[in-house]
Amino acid sequence: MSDTSIPDQVQVRDCDGDGDQVRVRDRDEIRGLLTAYAFGLDRRDFARVAGAFTEDAEVRNVFDAYLPEGETFSGLTVGGGVVAEGARQLFASLDATQHLLGAQEVEFTDVGAHASTQIVAHHHRGGEYYHTGGTYEDDLVRTPDGWRISRRTLRITWTTGSPDVFSAA
Repeated sequence: MSDTSIPDQVQVRDCDGDGDQVRVRDRDEIRGLLTAYAFGLDRRDFARVAGAFTEDAEVRNVFDAYLPEGETFSGLTVGGGVVAEGARQLFASLDATQHLLGAQEVEFTDVGAHASTQIVAHHHRGGEYYHTGGTYEDDLVRTPDGWRISRRTLRITWTTGSPDVFSAA
């Protein structure tokens, strides 16, 4: 029979009283929300995309000439439903997308949390592609339905390929 006792150098503490365990759960919920958003985009589940945001969320995309027909995806969008509809229109001509979330930091504030998440997004139509890389900067608040994004800035730092994949075929 093996010894299952805890070595002396390992400290075990009760986290219920000091909030550490709550913060671990909150971080996990926030990461789950951001992952659900990415899967929502790639699975074209735009209700899931909208559900990641508060109804009055402010979303700013910092890059130009992304939507077909001369529209712009830069600037400010307000509301999770509007964000989801914009994504639906943007991805309408694509065969596939894949949004990969990378390194992530979550910090708690007096009013909620702030998450910085690296992203690489692949957009494909036929044999053409447009890949982008950057960072989501999210302010999050806890609602009765769980954590939601109240403010997002998407900062694109690099692209490769042709944004023409977003144009109607």
